Amino acid sequence: MSRNTILAVTVWVIGLVTAVPLAGYHLLHRAPRDQYVLLIAFIIGWVFFYWSVVGPILMLLKLRFVYRGFQQVRSVEDLRRWIAEGETEDVIIDWIAKKHRIPRFLARRAYRYLLRLIATSDKETPALVE
Repeated sequence: MSRNTILAVTVWVIGLVTAVPLAGYHLLHRAPRDQYVLLIAFIIGWVFFYWSVVGPILMLLKLRFVYRGFQQVRSVEDLRRWIAEGETEDVIIDWIAKKHRIPRFLARRAYRYLLRLIATSDKETPALVE
């Protein structure tokens, strides 16, 4: 697991064992009538909708990490040679997905980004993207 994923899980668990019970107690014993909707929405949202917000953000951070890895390739020739060594597209996509723990569709997107960079780059630079 990446550091960001561990942090997101930790925040969710801490909220689940502290904020959700506190909101439930406040809802049942002390809340005025106009706060009911907000407290109920918070409890349901924390339990069920937290990951629908945080999950895509984590995927974007992982994809950004993969793109930065592509930027650190020393030269275009090294990258072309690395890709032409008999590795197929599926193997490279699987490698990207496993190495960076991202879904295959994001790895496929990162691989196509890499191919676009190689096709448009004709100069020897320390990084593919300036």
